[in-house]
Amino acid sequence: MIRLTDHARALLAVLSVFVMGIVAGCTLDRTILAPPNAATATEHSRVPRDHDAVLAELVAELGLSAEQSAQVGEIFAGHHGELETTWAKVHASLDHAMRNATTEIEAVLDSAQVERLHAWLAKRHGPTPHHAPGPEH
Repeated sequence: MIRLTDHARALLAVLSVFVMGIVAGCTLDRTILAPPNAATATEHSRVPRDHDAVLAELVAELGLSAEQSAQVGEIFAGHHGELETTWAKVHASLDHAMRNATTEIEAVLDSAQVERLHAWLAKRHGPTPHHAPGPEH
């Protein structure tokens, strides 16, 4: 077992909380703040709600005409797949980093602390297989 100094433990704890905050923020953003909206009759409605909000801001800030607004909306729609692919890669990297950090933290805890860590993570982020009770890490 690796012995860590108090300074290293504190640094690891701060780093872990930072990573967990990123994961929580991204999860909040993707699931609550910008969920996909239902399709309606217009072509422009296929652009995700967050793009609609950005487009509305651009219309107001730049004074876009209806034609310009439609063109910018199409540009957003055209890049939607690319953005989703990029997001999936970022999410996978964050998930990997979170699992690694959790595993390293578990290595310095006793079994009761590991269970409390899993409960704390589940309370903050919802239950996932990565921090379900048990030794499967």
